[in-house]
Amino acid sequence: MKNEVRAVGSEAFEEVYPLLRGFPTKGMSKEDWRQMLFTHRWSENPQRGYLLCVDGKPAGFLGTIFSERALGGKTEQVCNLSSWIVLPEHRDASLSLITPILRLRGCTIVNPTPSPTAYGIFHKLRFRPLESERLVLPPLPGLAEAARSLAGSFDVAPETLRRELTGTERAIYDDLSSCTVARHVLLRRGAGRCYVVATPVHRRGLPFAEVQYIGDVDFFWRHRMLAHAAIFASTGALGLWVDRRFAGNRATPFAFRRPARRLFRPTREDIAPEMIDGLYSELMDLRW
Repeated sequence: MKNEVRAVGSEAFEEVYPLLRGFPTKGMSKEDWRQMLFTHRWSENPQRGYLLCVDGKPAGFLGTIFSERALGGKTEQVCNLSSWIVLPEHRDASLSLITPILRLRGCTIVNPTPSPTAYGIFHKLRFRPLESERLVLPPLPGLAEAARSLAGSFDVAPETLRRELTGTERAIYDDLSSCTVARHVLLRRGAGRCYVVATPVHRRGLPFAEVQYIGDVDFFWRHRMLAHAAIFASTGALGLWVDRRFAGNRATPFAFRRPARRLFRPTREDIAPEMIDGLYSELMDLRW
């Protein structure tokens, strides 16, 4: 048998889609897969992933979602990995899809949702832990927090977000507002503002929202109930999921902790996990 791994672009979707149907994510339609992996428009990089062919037939795929992000005051190339899958009869060739990833230079690589097996493999390849657990936050405030939130407001209207967001955050909204799953909210209190991007998820039939980006972390934690109200209006979420690294040393009363293992390989030692969010990744369009 002859194995070949090649980089592919948007033209390969029909070739790759039969492989993607092997994932247990039943909420994803064909067009959802196309949107998530093959039609994002924020990067000039035409590559969408690596395709493994055995004797000329598709046998495996690993998605690559490229973007440019400001990390530690510098503009960095970032590659979010997604959808590593290989047909069972060709699993012995699985690592051949990782080889070109390891050769990427000048690019921070993020693996936001590795399976337990993939986590072990990438960890052995010197990827670093990005996160180990998430906080599950119910809408249970302290008295002071509730009072602060009642004095605030929020907006989800696209015209308001386009008018009030500026700079990098306006660019984020322009890039990601067409993503099928991402929800965008703007929190306000006094002169303070906080832009938040979240994605709806369901667990055991209950609606939650996973926070992917927090524009002002201090504002968010001081006015968390305002975030709950805004995201509930947008998603119906009964609680929020927030990766623990975004809480820092803050007290998080009533929070439950659940595993959320993520990995990354930064280009520089000063790129800390707190600088990496869930934007420009599969999480913007993934229907769990």
